[in-house]
Amino acid sequence: MSCFITEGYTLDCRNASVGGLKSLWILGNSGNTISGYTTNVDDEITAISGSGVFYKFELVKQSSSLTEAITVNTTSQSVVFEPTLTINLPKMATSLRNLFQNLVAQNNIFAIVEDNNGRYWSVAFQNGALVTAGTLQTGQAYSDLNGVSALTIVGGEPNATQEILVTTTLAAVMTGITVSAE
Repeated sequence: MSCFITEGYTLDCRNASVGGLKSLWILGNSGNTISGYTTNVDDEITAISGSGVFYKFELVKQSSSLTEAITVNTTSQSVVFEPTLTINLPKMATSLRNLFQNLVAQNNIFAIVEDNNGRYWSVAFQNGALVTAGTLQTGQAYSDLNGVSALTIVGGEPNATQEILVTTTLAAVMTGITVSAE
């Protein structure tokens, strides 16, 4: 990769982008892994290989986000990209409690998100991510969230989050990995 800027950026129409996440898929750990992926000339992921199942999490509208901070150490000339998923999952039940506990226990979480623009993004595909915060709560007022609040999944990667080029289905991009509930 060149260290030089080779092009500029043109603004699109103001209605071209909507914030938030629509869906999340988590591969997790325990034998599930991403063994490799292929990119095109634009650095978009076109194929993913590995083993396991990407489990789908349906997300409540306007409740979840993906952000990516950059940490730079000028002395060591290092740059770390820190993708952070923040999700809320409603309706506390034993199944949600067990899922919460299992996510916290994972050593390497590999994730894919679909944003509200229909684009898919890789999260922590190289080093994996960890749950770093979250709350399982009943809420207090009738309108409060009852469920998992601000579950935070954080990674540390050598490269920025990459778009996954999905032309038909997410499963069509995978080799050796199953995608549940697409």
